[in-house]
Amino acid sequence: MTRTIKLRYTETTGCIFVDKIAGLNTHTPEHGQRGCVEVYEEELDRKLFVVHRLDKATSGALCFAKTSEDAAEISRLFEQHLVSKKYLFLTDKPAGSLEFTYQSHIEKEKNKFVSTKDKDPNSKTTFRWIKALGRFQLWEAIPHTGKPHQIRLHAEAKGIPILGDSEHGGSRFYRLCLHSHSLEFTLRGEPIKFETDLPVWAKDGELNEHEEDLILAEAFQRRERLYKFTELKDECLRLSHRELDTYRIDQYGEYLWVYWYKEEDPSVPDLLRFERISKKLKKKILIRKMLNRGDDPNAELLWTIGQTQTSWVAKENNVKYELRSDTGLSPGLFLDQRENRLWVSEHAQDRRVLNLFSYTSGFSVVSAMAGAEEVCTVDVSSNFLDWSKRNFILNGLDPEHEKYEFWNSDCILFLKGTVRRKRKFGLIICDPPSFGRSKNGVFSISKNFDELLINAMYCLEKNGLLLFCTNYEKWTSGDLHLRLEKLKREFSFKILPAPSQGIDFELPDQEPLMKSIILRKN
Repeated sequence: MTRTIKLRYTETTGCIFVDKIAGLNTHTPEHGQRGCVEVYEEELDRKLFVVHRLDKATSGALCFAKTSEDAAEISRLFEQHLVSKKYLFLTDKPAGSLEFTYQSHIEKEKNKFVSTKDKDPNSKTTFRWIKALGRFQLWEAIPHTGKPHQIRLHAEAKGIPILGDSEHGGSRFYRLCLHSHSLEFTLRGEPIKFETDLPVWAKDGELNEHEEDLILAEAFQRRERLYKFTELKDECLRLSHRELDTYRIDQYGEYLWVYWYKEEDPSVPDLLRFERISKKLKKKILIRKMLNRGDDPNAELLWTIGQTQTSWVAKENNVKYELRSDTGLSPGLFLDQRENRLWVSEHAQDRRVLNLFSYTSGFSVVSAMAGAEEVCTVDVSSNFLDWSKRNFILNGLDPEHEKYEFWNSDCILFLKGTVRRKRKFGLIICDPPSFGRSKNGVFSISKNFDELLINAMYCLEKNGLLLFCTNYEKWTSGDLHLRLEKLKREFSFKILPAPSQGIDFELPDQEPLMKSIILRKN
C-alpha cells in the first residue's frame, strides 16, 4: 500500500517551502501537540529547521531550512531584514491614504503585544491599497522588520484593522484575513522566491458577501494547499470537516458525499450551492440526511446532483473500494481511519490478523495486500461481509483462499470462543460502534469496553499489537487511556503512539472525533 495522499511542499536549495493553513502553529505550542514543522517532519521523515514564524491564525508562505547550516544562514537573512516579505489582508474600514509607511515601537506587556509611538521605533511596515472586493478592501503589507503581530498592530493604528482580528480591533469574521503571499531572498548567491496562490477571500468580492460559500471555498482551498486534491480525482479524502457545524463533505472518487446534520431538509439555496460545487469540481453529489426521521417510511433521506448511480468504485492510497448510496448512513468507507489503515498495512506482513466489527473490511483488505499470514474478518452483518468480499475481489484478492476467513458473528461471542480454542493473533483491529443492536442483544461501548478489550487481549499473542478505535462522543483521548486501568490489572502491555490524524480532519490542537490507541502485549 503506497501513500498517494501526500502533503505538498516546494523544495529549493537549502529550503522547504509550505503554504501554511490558518489554525496551525508554526511549531509545537506544547508537549504532545504538533505544529506545522512537526507535521511536515513526520510526513517527509526528515529534520526541518524553523527560521521564521507565522501566527497561528495567519496562512501562507512559510520557509523551513533543510540543515542547521542552512538554518543559520537563512535566520541571519531574516534578522538583517534581507528577506522580502509580502502579505495580503482584508479590512472593512476605509482608508485615508492609498499607500503609506508606519513605524512604531512594539513590545510585550502583560502577555500582550502593544505598539507605541512614545519610544524609538523598532518596527516598520509599508501598506499599499490594491482594490475593493465588495464591502471589503484588499491591502498589501510589506514588513521591513519582523516584530510579533507587527502588521496587525500597524493596521489597527492606521484605522484599517484586519478583518477577523478581534485582538486588534478587527470586525468579526470566520477567520483572520491575513496571508503571507510571498518570500524572496538570495541564499549563497542563488535567488530564491516562493509565492502562494491567492487566498479565496482575496479573489472574489461577490463570494465575500456570502460567508457560508466563502467558508466552503476556503475549506476546499485548504485541501488544495495540503494535498492538491484536484489532482487526486479517484481518491478519497475529507473536503470539509469542522469548518461548518451543519454538514461535512467527503470526496469518494467521482462523487462528493455530504453528511447533512441539520434537522431541516436542504433548502433550495442549499441545493443550488451544491450544484455550483458540482459544476466547479466536476463531481456528482449525494446528500445524506443523518438525523432520525422517525417512523415515516416515505421521508426523503437522500438528495442527488448529477447522473448518480447506487454503487461506484473509488481509491484510497490506490486501494480500491466499492461505495454504495443505498446502504446505511455512510457509503462504505470511514475516511477518518485512513492513517490507521496505512499503519495496519505497515504492520500486517506475516502476522495473523483479526479484524473485529469489520464493516466493509478496509483493514482486512490492506492486511491481505500487505502479506498477512491470515486475515480473519468478523462482523454481525452478513451484508457487510458480502460487501467485504467484493472489496477483496476489486483488489485482486481471492476471498475464498484458505488464509482468509469471514465470520458472521457477534464480536464478543467470537472472542470468547477464540479464547476457549486458545487461538492467537499477532494483530487485532477493534473499531466498534458506540452503540449497536443484534439478535444477541445490545452493544454499548461505555458498558462493554472492559469485556471487549479483556477478551481481545486474551486472543493476542506475546508482542502482538492491538489497535482500538472509537468515535464515542462522550470520551476524549485522555478518557480512553483512563479506561485501560482494569486492563492493566490483568495484562502487561505497552501503550504505543497511534498514527496522527490527517489534517484534512482535525488540526493538531483540536480534540479528534475519532480516538485511537495501540497496545503491544508484553
